Amino acid sequence: MRVVHILGDGNPGGGPVVVETLCSGMTASGVETAVVTQIGSYFFDLASAKGWKTFGIDFSRRKNVLQIARQISELFEHRPPDIVHAHGARSALPISLLPRGKRPAFAYTVHGFHYDKRGPGSRPFFKLMEKLCIARADQIVLVGKADEAFARREGLVDDPRRWSQIYNGVELPAGCKLSLQPEFDIAFVGRLHPQKNPLALPAILAAMNRPRIRMLIVGGGELETALREKCRALGVESQITIVGTKSRTDALELMSRARILLLPSLWEGVPVSVVEAMKMGLPVVASRIPGNQELICHGETGLLADPLTAAEFAAHILSLLDSPQLAQSLATRAASFASTTFSIDSQIKAHLRIYENALSQSRARRPRSSRP
Repeated sequence: MRVVHILGDGNPGGGPVVVETLCSGMTASGVETAVVTQIGSYFFDLASAKGWKTFGIDFSRRKNVLQIARQISELFEHRPPDIVHAHGARSALPISLLPRGKRPAFAYTVHGFHYDKRGPGSRPFFKLMEKLCIARADQIVLVGKADEAFARREGLVDDPRRWSQIYNGVELPAGCKLSLQPEFDIAFVGRLHPQKNPLALPAILAAMNRPRIRMLIVGGGELETALREKCRALGVESQITIVGTKSRTDALELMSRARILLLPSLWEGVPVSVVEAMKMGLPVVASRIPGNQELICHGETGLLADPLTAAEFAAHILSLLDSPQLAQSLATRAASFASTTFSIDSQIKAHLRIYENALSQSRARRPRSSRP
């Protein structure tokens, strides 16, 4: 079987981690793997270094979707895959626009539904695009139960046989373990994007009112300037270290130098950084939203707070810093949960089954050629 994975956003983050893990597992299972992603991106370089056949396309301008579709079609003409697996709507939309006769079996992974976070003027348009991708896919994969519930509420689920919910397998690099002498009390790892709510970070630190507490921020994005300005305005600039965007390996190494992972996101699918922290044995304080609640049972595998209430985050973090026993208890239970729930073997087996179903669906949907 030959599978082409398409990832339109090749920047460091959860998407590349998930696709890298899936491609590695598929390759180990004897599946021929190729990748189409943003040319010159982090994931383009990573996939090339892994030895996978890698093709670069410029996905950055969404209005060029027809041109992107033609470029992908030309790649398929050169050597048709058995399956094209698109990750996210930006990747799936060009495949959806291909004529059925020029499209191989099509699997689409929804890495979180985000159109409901758009403004009222653009929300219907992006929902329509999502529905188009879903309608054209032979199999749809959801990464969490919260997304599955959302899809049912929104009336997106038509034929349940085309829908599957699969947790992503997450594996830490060899040698990745917590530092015995942490340099930071709190770590945030993620894009400086409104979804991740990074402007809450200095407010949370200020609410703690402990000048000796140190916070590490790993990530870059459009809110970096605003974040630095807010750090200065709240008087916590000297307590925060911002290191910018890092590769996954470097980001995990930096995360391992902290005592707590903090994630105050406003919305999530199933955040990979939380799973990584759990597997690492790092206690997590995260926002009380559906994606995080799927991972964290408050008081058992981590702590949850209102994403708009800095004081609640501050109180939870202080409770862990002041009680190492509580922090260790939460981390131990979280590590056990993550190791069984986010298994790579389970992920690979489930996807192989989905690919076989996609091939069957694709054959059934294709118009039969007329007899001479």
